[in-house]
Amino acid sequence: MLDLTGSRASRSAFASPGRRIRRLRPDSLVAISGLPFPVLASAGAQATARRIAERAQLTCDFLERVLGVAPTVSLRVLDRDDWDSHADVAAYGFAHVAHDGYLVVGAGAGDAWRTVSSHFARHLPPRALARLVGVHGVDSANRRGPALDAFAELLVVHDVAHMLATQMDLRFETRWLEEAFANYVLVAVLGDCEPSALRLVGSLADAATSLDAWLPTLREFEEPAGKLDATATVLAELAITRSVYAAYALRHTAPLVKLFASFRPGSRPRDADYELGRMLSIDVHPTIAAIPARFVRATMRAAA
Repeated sequence: MLDLTGSRASRSAFASPGRRIRRLRPDSLVAISGLPFPVLASAGAQATARRIAERAQLTCDFLERVLGVAPTVSLRVLDRDDWDSHADVAAYGFAHVAHDGYLVVGAGAGDAWRTVSSHFARHLPPRALARLVGVHGVDSANRRGPALDAFAELLVVHDVAHMLATQMDLRFETRWLEEAFANYVLVAVLGDCEPSALRLVGSLADAATSLDAWLPTLREFEEPAGKLDATATVLAELAITRSVYAAYALRHTAPLVKLFASFRPGSRPRDADYELGRMLSIDVHPTIAAIPARFVRATMRAAA
């Protein structure tokens, strides 16, 4: 996550636009006290920043307890007015690690989430849309789709997982596997620590099943960051989330521990497709091994 133009581990939560140059004005931000790592926030966003920071720390505590290691975290939570001066990517709200090592997130959901909400509003069956809006609330702009601000805020858990992978030099062979790890951490942290918040993830992942015809191909998903639009990226991530959700429901954190152990530095390389598939099916969980086939099936349905 440290280099948005390079390694897969640099990808932000569910999307990743390119890096840009900006001028830092640190005196315009407020330091949040009483937290175990550095947190800076836009004036007026302190409460949001504290909530996001506490969830990031919750994630670090979980990772330390379950995997035996946690990343080093520092955080900036920015409103729109401060984004241009303190973020390294242009699109507001896209989480990323800046050149100075801070995890940068928006104080509110980025504009792309409005596009995703509108897609759900246009294409979900009416009953499924009503159920989803019942869980998330209604989007204030389109007045039909789900409000995704709370869901987007949860993704700091996903980003902290990517930070761990980067800092430990975990090199996943494929993007879908890298995202399976980060999404497993998301599901497991919420399942263990915030069950009520897990409903936001589960309801959106379940609803997205009806939209699999809009999934990208696996090859498209594996392309460098920024080539897919936000909706296709989110739908792909939700398809992966459904698989890790099933693994978590059956075996709790055991598959996450085995998945992590398989890619720790010094572990046996898993280069061959057969070996990787065997490892996932037998040592981890078959629902994770089946993720690539989900993309193929969705593409075949769309072409039919």
